[in-house]
Parts: sequence; structure tokens; C-alpha cells
Amino acid sequence: MSARSPRLLLPFVAAVYLGLLAPLVVVIAVFFASPAFVTAFFRVSLVVGLLAASLATVLGTSAALGLVRFRFFGREAVETFFLAPLLVPEILLGAALYLFYARLAVQASIWTLLCGHLVICTPYVIRSVTAGLAGLDPRLEEAAMSLGATRVQAFFKITLPLLRSSLVSGAIFAFIISFSDINLALFLSGPQSTSLPVHIFSQIQWQGDPTMAAASSMQIVIIGLLILVVQRIFRLRLVV
Repeated sequence: MSARSPRLLLPFVAAVYLGLLAPLVVVIAVFFASPAFVTAFFRVSLVVGLLAASLATVLGTSAALGLVRFRFFGREAVETFFLAPLLVPEILLGAALYLFYARLAVQASIWTLLCGHLVICTPYVIRSVTAGLAGLDPRLEEAAMSLGATRVQAFFKITLPLLRSSLVSGAIFAFIISFSDINLALFLSGPQSTSLPVHIFSQIQWQGDPTMAAASSMQIVIIGLLILVVQRIFRLRLVV
């Protein structure tokens, strides 16, 4: 094959990709034409996902630091407690949280949904940060403190930058879990806090609206892009 052959194939490749990706424009247009789906996406799923990812990253990082850096009685029991939501079926966890909120007379809202998502998102951050801390040499912090830095300064200037890939990976996983969750959202979301997966599920039961396909496609594209970002982060970590 000559050197010009790849250049001659470029227009055909571009035409194929254009034909495959052109329907996405229609999908996006159909999605944004539905106020109910836009509200469920931007005001509920996206907000809860970002808040859950941020709070889970803070809580999970703190828990991972305590579990890795300190040795105390009952450490294994505490670690099992934090990771227990990974072993419990989410549908059962959602029902248990619903009964708990009902006993306390707490109305379902975006905050009850956020609390439920924190329960299932935090373990992923703990596992990611724990893996990063396990491969981190604690003598780096000790060297910084021997040069005059406090423990807090050593953590923020030495440890935290080295954990950047683990923190970003954990936060992305937490967002994906929250953004795509339907099991907990069926029990914990209220009339004004219906998430996108719950809204899609409710529409599937009663009607065949093409907007559902558009919303599902948007969700798949967002999650797929985030997974590619995580894969890129792990690849860079291996190279480094």
C-alpha cells in the first residue's frame, strides 16, 4: 500500500464517523426539548452526583487515612463497617433507609437521596485512596517534617499531591455510582427530587416516549467518558 492510500481513506472514515455520530445531535435535541427530563438531569441527578462525589471524597479520604496510618483495637471491624454497603444489595439498603427515615418522620427530598448515596459512594473512595496510601512511602512525610514542616503542611504539600490520581479516581467512581443509581433513588427520592434514572423508569412503565432513549444515551455517554478518564488516570499512574 502506498503512502497516499491512508490519505485517500480519510474522507471515507470521516463520512462513516459522521454517519454514526450525527444521530447524537438529534438525541441531544430531543432530550433538551423535555422539561421534565432536563429538570431530573440538571437539578437532581447532576447536583446529587457532584455533592455525593465531593462529600464521599472527603469522608472516604479521612477514613482511609485513619485505617492505613493508625493501628488501634477494632480496626478490622471499623474497616468492615465502612465497606459493608458494597456487600449489601442496594435494593435492601434502600428499603432499610426508607424505613429508617419513615420512623424519624423525615420527608423524602434531595437531601435524603444525598445521604443514601453517600452510604454507597464512600466505600469506593476508601478503596481507591487506601490503594494509593499503601504504595506511598511514609518516610516522605517524615523527611518533610524533619525539614521544619508541620504534620498538616507535610500532608497537604507531600501526601495529597501524590494521592491526586487516587482521589480523582475515587471521586469519579463515586459520581458514576450516584449518577446511575436507581435502587436507592426509588425509595429515597421525593416528588420534587426525582432523579433521571427514576424518571426514565417511571416513563418506561406507562409510555414509549423517544425522549427516554435520548436520556439513556446521554447517561451512557457521560458514564462512558468518565470511565475513559479513569482508565487514562490509571494508565498514567502505571507509566509514572
